[in-house]
Amino acid sequence: MSEALMPRTTTRPSPGTDPTTSGAVDQAPVDPEAVDALVAEVRRRVEERARGLVAQGRRLDLAQVEDLADRMVAALPTVHPLDQPLGPFYDTTGLVAWLGISRQALFDRVRRGTVLACRTADGHLVYPSLQFGRTGQVRPGVQEAVGAFTRAGVDGWVAGTWLTTPSEVFDGESAVDYLVVHRSSAAAVARVASAAAADAARWAA
Repeated sequence: MSEALMPRTTTRPSPGTDPTTSGAVDQAPVDPEAVDALVAEVRRRVEERARGLVAQGRRLDLAQVEDLADRMVAALPTVHPLDQPLGPFYDTTGLVAWLGISRQALFDRVRRGTVLACRTADGHLVYPSLQFGRTGQVRPGVQEAVGAFTRAGVDGWVAGTWLTTPSEVFDGESAVDYLVVHRSSAAAVARVASAAAADAARWAA
């Protein structure tokens, strides 16, 4: 394995650690115009849904506003003061709400190696948001790599670092960026999967 592909050491600070002392990158405040655009789009879709229900002789019940807001915000990744560039992360509660699955189903995906999870110092699982597409599916290439590392018993932090470390194998890009540049083409996915399988086998030997 080339030196460029060797996983970097991660410190894995616990949640609650001061980002200014843990090396986390400061996050810029959200763009107010983007928030306004999101709210406007949500309003449009809610009104559209309400009109459809009225046409069926039903009505849209928005009494549980806080519960609805919680479920919507759960689709946004949570920023943890953990290693970069792996963050931001989803926590288990947020991810199961976004994907619409049970905690057991999520843990089963982690066990089977179809979702990358990293365990924090206090024992909680967090899930790098970079692995997910817009609709919640794990990105092609990333899923194959995660599966190879999981079957080899490779730690989630090491697998995540492998995915985000620039390498000559991927023309100076990280595996994740290489997939983005090549739009997850079949050839790019195969290249990442092959490299991950080779390294996973070497580490497990």
